[in-house]
Amino acid sequence: MDDDFSDFADSDLGLGKGRTIIGLKLYDNGLAGDSLPLELVELKYLHILDLGSNKLVGTIEKYFSQFTHLRELYLNRNEFRGRLDANMTKGLTKLKVLSLGRNFLTGMVDDQFLKDLTSLENLSLEYNKLSGAIPTVLGNMKALQHIRLGGNALHGKIPLSLESNLSNLQRLWLQDNKLTGTIPSSIFCDAASTLVDLRLQNNSFVGNIPNVECTMDKLELLSMASNELKGSIPNDYGDHFPSLKELHLYDNQLTSTIPSSIFQPVNLTAVLLGMNKLTGTLSSSMIQEASNLIYLYLNANSLEGTLDDLAQTEGLLSLKKLRLEYNSFSGTIPKLDASFPSLELFYAYNNSLLASGLDNLSSNVNLKKVKLSNCSLSGEIPATFGSLTNLEVLHLNGNHLTGTVPSELHKLTLLEELRLEANDLSGAVPYEICSLRESQLSIFISDCGGEWSGVACSCCTECL
Repeated sequence: MDDDFSDFADSDLGLGKGRTIIGLKLYDNGLAGDSLPLELVELKYLHILDLGSNKLVGTIEKYFSQFTHLRELYLNRNEFRGRLDANMTKGLTKLKVLSLGRNFLTGMVDDQFLKDLTSLENLSLEYNKLSGAIPTVLGNMKALQHIRLGGNALHGKIPLSLESNLSNLQRLWLQDNKLTGTIPSSIFCDAASTLVDLRLQNNSFVGNIPNVECTMDKLELLSMASNELKGSIPNDYGDHFPSLKELHLYDNQLTSTIPSSIFQPVNLTAVLLGMNKLTGTLSSSMIQEASNLIYLYLNANSLEGTLDDLAQTEGLLSLKKLRLEYNSFSGTIPKLDASFPSLELFYAYNNSLLASGLDNLSSNVNLKKVKLSNCSLSGEIPATFGSLTNLEVLHLNGNHLTGTVPSELHKLTLLEELRLEANDLSGAVPYEICSLRESQLSIFISDCGGEWSGVACSCCTECL
């Protein structure tokens, strides 16, 4: 127990004469069961009760009825079940934090459950099994700074009361629900000076990306991924979010070119635009402003042009994951070690790269996962791939590669997946490579099956 949560007073309550316990933190202590210990029941003047991340079961009513002076209640990450009832929160006008996320609570979050919580700053109900609409009374709770309702089965539209009344809001999590309608632009600008984290992904929102007519100086994460949004990304979109770190717009139906403005925020670490219908080319001048970029996902769009321009990019020293698969890129695989020295994942499969250029990857010694299937690659598998000792996944299947499987691949002691099938390889797989099957290599597929197979392999997990 922290001394910070103990208040010495002229009282005979709690754990000894003269002491009133107002704060108790038992977070992640392996607590289990469905009843309150007698000693805890006696602490009627608790202001802070943290029982999060335990294995408590049953219903949550008793925690409200026993502790009517609460300011903060944390019951998150347990195994509580049951419904939320209006009587639970009756009279708790001083409660500031209510954290019930990641349990098995059911039913609706109605206005009556929330109406007395006039001082509430943090409402966390995420990842339960709650249903119904977003309660309209949230818009009247002016002190709210954090609303976490993601990971439930909430449906309907974002209520009008939530669009324009929460000027102190810092985090709004509505992701992973069944919400519909359009995304109102007012939820951006009403909290323009405070909003840090906005998560709307994995719902059924329709319409265009909302226009933003203000500057949101503090917004760091914006996710509208996995919805049904159409149209274009506004050309000046990045200009409105100077502090943005992560932009998630993947898995929609966006059809524009990629505006260069989204790479302007200086702290940007992730741009995830995959699985849309974006067009145009990818240029080094567009992305090199994002010097802190770690994740760039442009997969499954209609982008075209060559990848050679990527090799001219300067300053992306932190980029670790680059996904370009399922586009219409052509040309050779460029040399990327100078542009992206930290690169760990490079996916460019299902493009038309035509020429090999595989040896250009040999200098990216941090590579862990490489997938270049179905790229019309020709030539031989470079022996220099043996220098990629951090490699865990190597997919080269569905190309026109010739020659033998180089024995130098036996140096890839961390390799878990090796796919070489549907090529024009020949000869026997060296026994040194087969020795990898004794360690991490669990998937090894080649053209070693049938009368006309070109590869002899005694250790492949599958022969085609």
